[in-house]
Amino acid sequence: MRVSWETYYDRLGPHGLRLVVALLLDPAALEQLVAGEAGDGSSLEQGQLLADLASEDPELAAQLLDHLDQASEKLEPRPEKWEESRLREALAEMLRSPGPSAATILHRLARAHRSPLPQAEIRAAAELIVPELLDEEIGSRPKWTAKVASSQAGRRELEQERRELETRVRQLESQLSRALERSATQEERLGKRLDENRKLREDLRSLKDERQKAERDALRLKKKVEDLLERRAKERTGEITSALRRLTTEQRRNASLVERLREGERDRKEGVRTQGRLIAELSSLLQQVVSMEEAQARTAAAAQAEILRELGTIRDGLAQNGTSAKKPRRSRIRGEDEPRVGVFVDVQNMFYGAREKGARLDFLALLSTACTGRHLVRAVAYLVETKEIDQSAFIHLLQTKAYEVKRKPLRIRQDRSAKGNWDLEMALDALSTAEHLDIVVLVTGDGDFVPLVRDLKLKGKRVEVYGFTASSAPDLREAADRFFNITRRLLRAPKPRK
Repeated sequence: MRVSWETYYDRLGPHGLRLVVALLLDPAALEQLVAGEAGDGSSLEQGQLLADLASEDPELAAQLLDHLDQASEKLEPRPEKWEESRLREALAEMLRSPGPSAATILHRLARAHRSPLPQAEIRAAAELIVPELLDEEIGSRPKWTAKVASSQAGRRELEQERRELETRVRQLESQLSRALERSATQEERLGKRLDENRKLREDLRSLKDERQKAERDALRLKKKVEDLLERRAKERTGEITSALRRLTTEQRRNASLVERLREGERDRKEGVRTQGRLIAELSSLLQQVVSMEEAQARTAAAAQAEILRELGTIRDGLAQNGTSAKKPRRSRIRGEDEPRVGVFVDVQNMFYGAREKGARLDFLALLSTACTGRHLVRAVAYLVETKEIDQSAFIHLLQTKAYEVKRKPLRIRQDRSAKGNWDLEMALDALSTAEHLDIVVLVTGDGDFVPLVRDLKLKGKRVEVYGFTASSAPDLREAADRFFNITRRLLRAPKPRK
């Protein structure tokens, strides 16, 4: 949709219209439109005449607009489709160096339904360009344009309008310059922001890479921990399974023995009551035998403990007095007020604890100290053997000191790691013997025995732990009723190396 002739003429003004008609219409079109009206003039004169005639004749004005539209359709540019910033830049360039394309730009701006620029700016631009392209001063007219007002008042009004337009143009040029400066500043800021954004993206990418690496490391560590826990659980499960297998085997043997006894009893010709009496008598007899054996074992253990105490007393007396006097050895039977005690020694743990102090444990002095004023029921030493070290003399020494020695070979796994401990067997022995004891003495520093200590205390037993403070687990020391630190009195100098 395009504007009417009146709006078009108001936007361009007489000078702009003269410029557009002179530059866009060819001589043939001019002659056709001004036929019979001063047709012998130049193109510029005919254009001025046509502009004046169109102002009075609406039909001629419509024909003139059609010819101008047809002439401009074939030409470039098309400023009505430009953005305002681009249009102002083109207008400023056109004012600096006017050219034939100025007529096309002015025509399209004046003909547009919604002009991108104000009417005053379009008219001012036309006033400034006319002198450059038509080689005449603003306000000059050919002598044949009698219809144009020539009074002094009209000229002063036109001069005033020209000065206002020039002022407006200078203001627009200043605004355009400031706008260009602001645009350059904004472009510079935009460049800086883009650089900062690029740097932030690189930092973010680096952080993502570091995070992914940390997550991978955490997954690897988690997998290692799970593997270690699984391996430890398998080892524990294997040990417990082996112990249960041995217990199951013994139970089967006992069950087989009982079954054979029952079958033998059933084969007899005596009645059911006779068989019951015989079984009861046999059970009573077995209990009597067991009681006699336990009494004999306790008597022998008490005698051995008494001998050990006497030997310890004699040794202490010799060390203190420097004499060779020897006290007579006494043997005594357990009194009713003496508590029953059982001693369980983790030899491997004590060996390493004493080696850190540059010594070795005196098992005779240890047993004498633990059994003073008590009745020894059972003393067990748990030993791990290796093929490289001959421990037969040490084992014989323990056996002569009232110790029951249990041995186990050191196992080498496929990964070349060593496995050899008595934790499970030592715990089972202590629990199975606890009903015959008042005091349980554990000679170890291993924290794995904390559950055993708590279980024995729930059964009403007093639990004492002998160990080295530096190498004993704190929770084991806290769980026991009393903890005895092994001092120099219970240690001996290490054997000299051959």
